[in-house]
Amino acid sequence: MHDPDLPEIVRLRAELDSAWKGVVGLGALDGPHRDRVVADLRTAVPDSAGRAARAVGPEAVVAEIGRFADVEMGTSDPTWPAADVWREVLSTATEAARAAGERVC
Repeated sequence: MHDPDLPEIVRLRAELDSAWKGVVGLGALDGPHRDRVVADLRTAVPDSAGRAARAVGPEAVVAEIGRFADVEMGTSDPTWPAADVWREVLSTATEAARAAGERVC
């Protein structure tokens, strides 16, 4: 079990929470603006996960990401695949955490 109060985990949790809120609200944006935000999320969240994994180990980071995988993804726009984008962001973040852990070992 990891310490959920480590500063690196707290920062990762804040990044994940912000990203989740961003993905939920993106349905209202037009295509080009939404694409730009999604591209940022696809890099910022994995970067954060990688930094945290180098500091506290990949197991703790993957566990924290896993907590967010179970969060309900609702959106006001039925044409916006928020759940798919969210799964992709979390999957990429998990891969980044594991890769960062391999580089440290």
